[in-house]
Amino acid sequence: KIGKMSDVDVNEVGGEVEDLDLGMDKKKKKAKKPKAEEGEEVSGVTRDPTELGPNDIYPYAVVLQRVYDELSEKNSELIGGKKFTMIPPQVAREGSKKTVFVNFKDICKKIHRSMEHVMSYFNAELGVACSLDPEGKLTFKGRFTPKQIESVVRKYMLAYVQCQMCKCFDTNLEKDQVTRLTFIQCNRCQARKAVSNVDKGFHATNRADRKAIKAAK
Repeated sequence: KIGKMSDVDVNEVGGEVEDLDLGMDKKKKKAKKPKAEEGEEVSGVTRDPTELGPNDIYPYAVVLQRVYDELSEKNSELIGGKKFTMIPPQVAREGSKKTVFVNFKDICKKIHRSMEHVMSYFNAELGVACSLDPEGKLTFKGRFTPKQIESVVRKYMLAYVQCQMCKCFDTNLEKDQVTRLTFIQCNRCQARKAVSNVDKGFHATNRADRKAIKAAK
């Protein structure tokens, strides 16, 4: 029969087990790598942006600052820079059947577009006859509110002023003499896009038109 081991025997066996070398080494603690100082890697290679090459990894802060600098230079509107502010149209009544766009000339100058081109767009959109006086005021036949005039100005700017790539309004409207196509040329991102010609607007039927219609019948 196997008797119970006393507390003394258990302690002696435990001490013998601790003295045995079973060939299993204890896990060695890994030496901590020194922390990289600002601007340097652990390997000792400098991370100064002025000394990095095209194949090196740039710090995130340096890349972010470079992107911010490029946006500030090329397109400040995307980062909260100077925004394009449109002049509100000033509209007045002339008699009971006419509406006058008082600061029409100033708005055309602001968006760098000819008064003739903008007038043709108003003619097509409103469907009424327009006339331009020597002072640059545009007169319409009919009664229109300032909101209606402003709506047409906004539509014109989206169609013939705003760049579709960078969304800025610093553009020019150019016509190719060879293809006879009209392009929006952006002065900021240099993008170029062809735009359609203004549709033919309102034309009052006169005596010559009526004769032509009768002759066609």
